Amino acid sequence: MNYKFSHIGIPTSEEKEWDGFYEPGKIHYTKFDKDEYQIEWVKFDADSPMPELVRTIPHVAYVVANMEDALQGKDILVDIFSPGEGVRVAFIKHNGAPVEFMEVESQI
Repeated sequence: MNYKFSHIGIPTSEEKEWDGFYEPGKIHYTKFDKDEYQIEWVKFDADSPMPELVRTIPHVAYVVANMEDALQGKDILVDIFSPGEGVRVAFIKHNGAPVEFMEVESQI
């Protein structure tokens, strides 16, 4: 499996200039591709359904060519969801930390 680095996501309780809000996960986020170091800031509403590990620990994200292959045998924290058109995302737990996999239609 080939993992291509995408970004690091850092949870915060501070207010930022948010680029978007993902309603189902109750997640405010900045766009990592606008940051010179590929940092995505994320803030979760109090009633966010995301697991505590994702809400409290920074995550590293990788683009994968096939989500199902990438998830084989992994400890899945958040099953596959689509935060936007042409993008599928899932989170796994690796050595106690969250890792995000992204399958991006335009990058396959």
